[in-house]
Amino acid sequence: MMKKFTKKLALVLVAAMVMGMCLVGCGSIEKDVLGDWMVDTVNGTPIGEYAAAAGVTEDMMQFNMKIEKDKVTQVGANGTVEMKPEFKSDGVELYKDGTHIGNLEWNKDTKVISLNVNGAPYVFKKGTYTFGQGAAEQGGAEEGGAEEGGAEEGGAEEGGAEEGGEEAAE
Repeated sequence: MMKKFTKKLALVLVAAMVMGMCLVGCGSIEKDVLGDWMVDTVNGTPIGEYAAAAGVTEDMMQFNMKIEKDKVTQVGANGTVEMKPEFKSDGVELYKDGTHIGNLEWNKDTKVISLNVNGAPYVFKKGTYTFGQGAAEQGGAEEGGAEEGGAEEGGAEEGGAEEGGEEAAE
């Protein structure tokens, strides 16, 4: 009688352990992808090079994505879009107004997410892009670009001596 009870108890414990591992395994994608993401590459090309080849600044092609448990917020040159996430074992399904609009695919080996946009894979890395840096980098190489490039860092337009202002004003 005790032997049967021990076997049943062991079976119940094993079943509970398996269920627990399934729940942890399925839920782990969520903890891995939550946070801030920025575009790293488009079609395998670094975003800055891809933008330059298209004749635009990186700011025009870059966007940030903040993934939270209850929403995904995408911010880019074309504005802000909020979506509802549905976490899966291999990525995140995105919904807007109840309509499925795309999938973020999770690569557990490289720890990046990707999104297919008009046939081009956008690969994201953890972090946040600072808008204006693409224009500043491009503007700094042109004549008069110092005013554009230094303005954010400390008022080069006014010729101020704040952080970076002196170098940019020169």
